[in-house]
Amino acid sequence: MGERMDTKEAIMRVFPEIPELESVDFSRYSTPYAAVLRAFGESGKSGLREFEEFVDASGGTKADVGKFLISVFQYLLIRYRRFNDGSVEVPAFKLFLTLKGWLNENGFVNDYRRILHSFVGYIVDIAEKIAEKSDCDMGIAYMKTAYLLTLEAEETFGEEYFRELKEKTKGMLKSLYEKCGIEVEIPEKREKGC
Repeated sequence: MGERMDTKEAIMRVFPEIPELESVDFSRYSTPYAAVLRAFGESGKSGLREFEEFVDASGGTKADVGKFLISVFQYLLIRYRRFNDGSVEVPAFKLFLTLKGWLNENGFVNDYRRILHSFVGYIVDIAEKIAEKSDCDMGIAYMKTAYLLTLEAEETFGEEYFRELKEKTKGMLKSLYEKCGIEVEIPEKREKGC
């Protein structure tokens, strides 16, 4: 049990900006990077940049960091889908956004596209559940972000599924705006740079 706790604490050190990870059960999480992850946790360092530097100094690569990030995200989705674990909703959503930025910034654009293609539907589902439990400001922030991701998916892949997902998400966002008494025009295209 102590080893798993160390792993959880180390994961939280990599992602201090996602304190919601505290409530996630990592007892079934395993990774080939467990030793370096625990060593990072014991180093007293904190943050994704510091983790990258630590992995590099330990003989690893950016690809190793990317695989680790993806593995944590996939674990959260497994807990969400198989175990209906609501504690992973916010961390999974935030980690998806972290992955989007990190993979694109570090030249792993194709990996990000695969993740967007495979998981944007789950992200929409998670955003809807978060919005149901949140106040208007927070709910709208999550749903609007999910909607922008569906726009990106539709523009990137052009498949009918993503067009339908975009329309469904747009409807959810519109309903949420109405419920919150906000009148706003929902864009059909992403703004440049989004």
